[in-house]
Amino acid sequence: MSVLNVNAQKSERIAFYLWVAGLFALVILSLLPPGSEPSFTNIVGDKIRHFTAYAILSLIACHAVGTWRSRATLCALTLMVSILVEFLQPLTGRDFEVLDIVANMSGILAGMGIMFLLLRRRAAKAPG
Repeated sequence: MSVLNVNAQKSERIAFYLWVAGLFALVILSLLPPGSEPSFTNIVGDKIRHFTAYAILSLIACHAVGTWRSRATLCALTLMVSILVEFLQPLTGRDFEVLDIVANMSGILAGMGIMFLLLRRRAAKAPG
């Protein structure tokens, strides 16, 4: 096994742990009672935060595994968790918002699209 393969496996493992931690953090932040959000959340609009957070999370998920089937599985799991969180939010005093789900799904698709373009670009530059 070459050094590059070992580094790729290590990078994928780190990305997987980052994805799990990121998903966990998003669940906690999404279920905080209204008014207890971190102060930086007032800087950017709600839907942009949802889109950006889930785009980054899906990029990390796509890096964590090597096949598109596995990438799609992790991103689908991410979407399912985001939908579950929306249904749980009324229990914490927050509102269920379909547009949050749309923003999350859009971010996930954008992250997957960016990863697709990055991998295609890398393949085009690869020798041979």
